[in-house]
Amino acid sequence: MSLLAVEMLLAVYALKRGWRLAPLLLVALPIAVLGFEPAIAGWLPSGIADYFDAAGTARALAHASALLGLAVTCWTGPSEGPVALARSRPARRRSGPLYQI
Repeated sequence: MSLLAVEMLLAVYALKRGWRLAPLLLVALPIAVLGFEPAIAGWLPSGIADYFDAAGTARALAHASALLGLAVTCWTGPSEGPVALARSRPARRRSGPLYQI
């Protein structure tokens, strides 16, 4: 559960940086794996299940991918946003008069 607390703190930071959906999905990943452990552990290859606990491995992989994804979202900013879109389009100016008779 301590990894989930770290993931939530990173998600709050990523939300403050402007990300909207990615941090929420990355925090939901370990929670979903926790809820569906037997089904997800069944998807792991049999070689992993022979040497490691399949449910623990599924949880570890979910936390690792969530932490890695949240680290990337905290390090980078979102590519599109209201400010970035407003700056990308230059304002068109009329060259002639506004009213023509």
